[in-house]
Amino acid sequence: MTVAKKAKPAPRGNSTPAYKNPALPVAERVEDLLGRMTVEEKVGQMLQFDGRDPNIVRLVAEKHLGSILCVLDEDTVAAQRAAVATRLGIPLLIGIDAIHGHSMEYGATMFPSGLGMACTWNEELIEKTARVTAVEMQYTGAQWTFNPVFCLPRDLRWGRVNETFGEDPHLIGRFGVAMIRGYQGKNLADHDAVAACAKHFAGYGDTLGGRDASEGEHSRRKMRALFLPVFQQAVAAGVASFMAGYECIDGVPSSACRWLLTDILREEWGYDGMVVTDWDNVGRMVRQKMVSPDLTDASAHALHAGNDLIMQTHGFYDAVLGLLKAGKVKIAAVDQAVRRILALKFKLGLFENPRFADAEKSSQIIGRREHREVALQAARESAVLLKNRGNLLPFKPGRMKRIAVIGPNADNDLDQLGDWSLGAGQGQGPMQKHPRAATVTMLDGITRRFGAEATVEFAEGCTATGDGAPHKIARAVRIAAAADVAVLVLGDQIPCVGEMKSTATLELTGAQKALYETVLATGTPIVVVLLASKPLAIPFIEKTADAILCAFNPGMEGGNAIAEILAGDFNPSGRLTISFPHHVGQQPVCYNQLPGTHQWAYPDLPAGTHFDPLFAFGFGLSYTTFAHRWPRLLTPVVKKGGSVIAEVEIANTGEWAGIETVQCYLHDLFTSATWPVKNLVDFKRVALHSGERATVRFEIPYDRLAIVDADGNRVVEPGDFELLIGRSSRDADLRKLPFKVEAST
Repeated sequence: MTVAKKAKPAPRGNSTPAYKNPALPVAERVEDLLGRMTVEEKVGQMLQFDGRDPNIVRLVAEKHLGSILCVLDEDTVAAQRAAVATRLGIPLLIGIDAIHGHSMEYGATMFPSGLGMACTWNEELIEKTARVTAVEMQYTGAQWTFNPVFCLPRDLRWGRVNETFGEDPHLIGRFGVAMIRGYQGKNLADHDAVAACAKHFAGYGDTLGGRDASEGEHSRRKMRALFLPVFQQAVAAGVASFMAGYECIDGVPSSACRWLLTDILREEWGYDGMVVTDWDNVGRMVRQKMVSPDLTDASAHALHAGNDLIMQTHGFYDAVLGLLKAGKVKIAAVDQAVRRILALKFKLGLFENPRFADAEKSSQIIGRREHREVALQAARESAVLLKNRGNLLPFKPGRMKRIAVIGPNADNDLDQLGDWSLGAGQGQGPMQKHPRAATVTMLDGITRRFGAEATVEFAEGCTATGDGAPHKIARAVRIAAAADVAVLVLGDQIPCVGEMKSTATLELTGAQKALYETVLATGTPIVVVLLASKPLAIPFIEKTADAILCAFNPGMEGGNAIAEILAGDFNPSGRLTISFPHHVGQQPVCYNQLPGTHQWAYPDLPAGTHFDPLFAFGFGLSYTTFAHRWPRLLTPVVKKGGSVIAEVEIANTGEWAGIETVQCYLHDLFTSATWPVKNLVDFKRVALHSGERATVRFEIPYDRLAIVDADGNRVVEPGDFELLIGRSSRDADLRKLPFKVEAST
């Protein structure tokens, strides 16, 4: 039987215990506090319960909870007061899903989705959005956000593609680290800093059938090649916490996988931060994954694997106390988890300042003008121009006297914000949505920008999730036929977006295709604004529309941003970080494919489709043109420890100022194990005025030339390589620069 160390008595009189002395090192404070805790208090610290539970204040006191989630503002106060009033006064860690803005706070500034933000290719801007989010969180009671998402989506049917940064590990790592910097600031103890969480560890973005939280059939080599490196970057960036995913990897639930949570994360990478399970992952081992016969067994697995904080598994408390009493687990395992939980609380300064919610101070910060300006810039830069036949865009001044705005997403504030927003099905309290006036819809923005010079008419035409009533489509056709241009805002909506909402197809839902076809038949020029959560299969629209703008849930300022682009007030600069397929069955359609397929096309898709995407990773048009001139390699031979250095001149050859995103890919010609035909290794955003030119220099460090060999080792193999430099991942857009890597001696 395991006997717990007797707790030190609580402090009395004027004596100040070490754990209450902020001048002492965190490790010393943790050990002092841990030595004063009872077994029950320790196990209670490992519990995170839903703060919406009507009994939450009693549970905090009785079970010594370490954390709550899903509540904000005044709903946090009573629970936090109960925590600091306990024997040792250990404050609660309060978490919330602040995903693309302080998502669950009424009226908070909402930015584009993670996928939208990624299309900016702008690390500084991404960091700014996270900083704004942290600032808006500071007086709402929460000190921890369950973000950023480091998942790598491989099946576009997955409902959570919108939360990711796209299909490339290099970008995911860079953008995720930028968000960590923004959330955590310079010091976690600062009032406007919040703890970030790297999720979902690991392989969650590629599961069977795209179905959420199903099996991930990944070998350990595949994990090391694709899914783990981005999380290692989060460790290097000092991320405060990790979250284990819902999925199973090779038959083992993530929260039961010691190889993942201890062997890799703790021992190989040296991570000493906190790990939290996803929602009731321990309970799911019994009732869903069916790898444990009861909660006692599941709790033992969770402890052994290396979890620290157990999200929303109420029976964990009694199960672990029973395991300790029976001698089936050691108190040392509990102590190690509690150390990491307490360390985060000390780093956040919660013992000195539990950060009680303050409605008056919060109201002065939430949604303020300078935050909206960041949201507007993010919406502008996230939009991707995919087609512009005959330079229909931007609209010529004075030419568009009648503008028809049509479609189920044209005046739809809820679906413009997308998943992880009030009203989307997650959150706290009543399922209200953000105030309507806070979101500038596509119709709002177009009316504001063009209303003084043109007649703007609106027709919904149909819904995105049901059939189109004949009278609705008839009105859409009528106003389109009378207009100089029709702006069709199509896409997906909340019922088909998000957690537990993976789809079977990637088609436009409801009567949207019928609506498009009837408007097309009028002969009026069509601009399609694809307001969606992920790539959709729209080959007919790609072929027939005059212009296509992609806006991945562009946030509260999305309508203003799109209107500015239509008017030519802003030159679109977004580039895709995820590929569009012609058909759902064409997947995976990501650019970084493995070589060796035995066929060159699908015989049941239209001729010429091949395996190429409809729109490729890295692709995006501009109102100006750029020339890539004289790329040259400065290092034809690279030795261990060196770098590959290349330069290319970029010239703005058009009439507009614009931003070109120059992309650098690597191709290792022959490898000891199969490896993608190309991988992004760097990129540079270059802002140039008309006629201006600049030299872009890439320095690719030796370690970035590595593959993962058949034994799972990351190695640089000698031989022939190519750098590929250009404006997208398409072969036609890239120039090859061959070089050699010498064998190390």
